[in-house]
Amino acid sequence: MLKSLSRLGAAFVTAITLSAPAMASTFSVDYTDLWGGGQPAPTENGWGLNLIQQGDVIFATMFVYGSDNTARWFSATLTGGPSIWTGALDQTTGSFYGTTWNNSSVTHNVVGTMSVSFNSGAAGTLTYTASGVTVTKQISRFTFRAPNLAGRYLGGAVATCTSGQQILIFDTLTISQTGTNVAMQVDFFNGNGQQSRCTYSGGINTTGRSGSINGTYSCQIPLGTNANSGNFSVSNLDTSIDGFNGSFTASDQFCTGGMSGHFGGVKDVL
Repeated sequence: MLKSLSRLGAAFVTAITLSAPAMASTFSVDYTDLWGGGQPAPTENGWGLNLIQQGDVIFATMFVYGSDNTARWFSATLTGGPSIWTGALDQTTGSFYGTTWNNSSVTHNVVGTMSVSFNSGAAGTLTYTASGVTVTKQISRFTFRAPNLAGRYLGGAVATCTSGQQILIFDTLTISQTGTNVAMQVDFFNGNGQQSRCTYSGGINTTGRSGSINGTYSCQIPLGTNANSGNFSVSNLDTSIDGFNGSFTASDQFCTGGMSGHFGGVKDVL
């Protein structure tokens, strides 16, 4: 284990699992995903909304159908945020896909506006006007595959209790996963240089390329000495081949008003 980077004076310091890597977007929740109509999961097959976020800009492409049931292709550059995004709606035409592409054949016609209002990282409301027709849809992320977090990480945690206490733990993080059941263990040294451990067990819920983990946790600070235990939730989960991160909330017997922060882990090269 590495030496803890934090001042962990009190034995009841709550070990929020992991924190470190930046989210894909530092401006807001990363809404990059394929979205569809319906909540809590898409139920309207055949149309969709692609959102690609880079900082404070979202590029949206939408595939829908006209009154004659033929395909329509719309796009919009959305700004605003962090939860409400708006922009002009373009209808685009171009070269036949079976021939050499001709840039001069591309047309962009502004036909209306688009607005997406998110009430969470996994759900929102899409409103758009195209050629005088206004449509409002409840949308959510399409889910194809759940991530597997199993592995060894260099992980850390940062959070603040409602009492104002700052919490930071950083060391070896080991995760095992069976199906949707996740067990996470952080081994670290407390402020007195004693080996300590916090374990988190819960279920992972996947929503598109994001998700959440909800469950219970307990800590031994130092090893063999029961410290705090309680419930935790990790939301806006973001994963990649390099690691993962998310937003953290929890409560235990020492922080009954709750705590909030971030957690994450960088994948170990060993």
